[in-house]
Amino acid sequence: MFDSHYFEAAHAIPYYQDEWMNIWKFAAAKGKKKQSKPIILNYSIMTRAYGTVFNRDNFIEFFNHEGFDVYLMDWGKDSVFTLNGWGVDQICDTLRDKAVLPLLEEYKTDSLNIFGICIGGMLAAHMINKNMQTDKNFAKKFNKVAFYGSPILGARDLGIAKTFLAFYKQMKPYRQAMHDTGISLFTLDAYLMQGISKSLLEWSWDEFASEGNKTLTEMVQLTMDDRWVPFAAFMDLLEEAFERTQSEDGRAFHFKGNVSNIHFYNMVGDSDVLVMPSASIVEYGSSVPDQFASFEQDIFVGGHFIFAQPGFQKEKKRLAEWFAA
Repeated sequence: MFDSHYFEAAHAIPYYQDEWMNIWKFAAAKGKKKQSKPIILNYSIMTRAYGTVFNRDNFIEFFNHEGFDVYLMDWGKDSVFTLNGWGVDQICDTLRDKAVLPLLEEYKTDSLNIFGICIGGMLAAHMINKNMQTDKNFAKKFNKVAFYGSPILGARDLGIAKTFLAFYKQMKPYRQAMHDTGISLFTLDAYLMQGISKSLLEWSWDEFASEGNKTLTEMVQLTMDDRWVPFAAFMDLLEEAFERTQSEDGRAFHFKGNVSNIHFYNMVGDSDVLVMPSASIVEYGSSVPDQFASFEQDIFVGGHFIFAQPGFQKEKKRLAEWFAA
């Protein structure tokens, strides 16, 4: 319900729109040398995308300052049951067909950049892995890839794993019957509450309150925005991130195939309780960095949603300069 307000305030331009999703374009800052390869920002399907432009200190502002056009994937609309029946595969196909392939052609480049936040990173990894099964050169369509709090590289010790795994097992018998429906963020929040301590919630609200009434009011608005998440995609994610890793080696979302052309940047919050650092951090001695043309990792002080708060400028500037280097 607040989409138009936030994106209008952020000077976003609709790049693509249909009844299920939006892609918003944030043009490079005026007076800056235009970068030849745009950045796709792929955000979570479980949170409204305007959280990425929550304040002036946001990643997009820093990317634009370095001369990048940024294309933000906004999954879902305000109406109930948008994306109904969509699974992870269809979402990843849409990411490829509506953003990756058209932008490669529009910018007349052989590769572009992608930045995935949280589940957005999981989806980007799944898209690359899935398409490399039929096109071994698909990874060459990407120059630089960066993830923030994405549970794909570590041991899958997710902070709310126990809570969501219980939800998955409880709902699994109804998976097919509920395939063409959605699940509300209010319901997801209720389950999250079971996996997060009262003291942590109080700390989170105190952090927002310390930034002033405006930020706190906006946080209340975000919390009360009761959008719907596609049930099929939600169950797909839980299966990949939780259920399968109970019996496998925890590498369900690691990159598979040849990604040796990709330069990779990994951001991990040291106090992230939603996606524990062990789910996304690359441990010392890991073979993961050897997959890529180059690998950098920034373990910063903060939790999962620090990107949506004012500040955090040093880390954002560092990532923007890495994309531009």
